[in-house]
Amino acid sequence: MKRFFTLLFLSLSALLLLACSKQSSNSLDGEYYWINESRNEVAFTISGNKGEADAFIIDKDSSTIELTGSDIINRKENYAFKDGVFTVDISGTKQDYYKKDSEAYKEAMKKYYDK
Repeated sequence: MKRFFTLLFLSLSALLLLACSKQSSNSLDGEYYWINESRNEVAFTISGNKGEADAFIIDKDSSTIELTGSDIINRKENYAFKDGVFTVDISGTKQDYYKKDSEAYKEAMKKYYDK
């Protein structure tokens, strides 16, 4: 009986660890860089459901951001987030923003700056 409970406990622990690791890799929290041949700069930071540097609120359920602020027209835009790349149309053109220290960020840095 003791072995049964030990195995059950270990199995549940492993499932919890897997669930937590998947969540953290898909977290939007972090600094995002606009990287291309002419720029490498922090575009914005996401913390929870809010954007810093640019004023926006993220709705993860509908994959939209609501842009707010005195310098821009308030509007909602769809975004995509995959493998460390946040793609959104903030300024009239869709742009890719790279989450710092993600594989996509490292690849963009190699592509544009490690020549």
